Amino acid sequence: MAELTFGEPEFFSTSQIRDYCGNARNVLRPMFAELHVSAEELEAALKYVKSANPHMGGLDSRVRAKLVARHLHTAADAIVVAQTSVVKTYLAFRKHYVDELVAAGNRNHQRRQFQFDD
Repeated sequence: MAELTFGEPEFFSTSQIRDYCGNARNVLRPMFAELHVSAEELEAALKYVKSANPHMGGLDSRVRAKLVARHLHTAADAIVVAQTSVVKTYLAFRKHYVDELVAAGNRNHQRRQFQFDD
């Protein structure tokens, strides 16, 4: 399995903060897909386990499968929250350290405007 690391947390420059946040986002992205697909596969596998109550017509197996797989879905959702927070970290840095960035000669200190092209 590939090594899952964000890199060294050295925060001595703007580019190091940006790179760390970008690396973290890139490491987390495939984890969401893995957990989401695994949850679907687990639910599908458990759905066909013999019913504990034959009077339910198999409905209890489907409900139990969904209850178990829901935890993996929650883990996948947590990865999305983590990705979002990593991106917000860098954006918050840019927002709260505008004066320092301008003083250092960073031309990209202002928020880029969205361009509507035809």
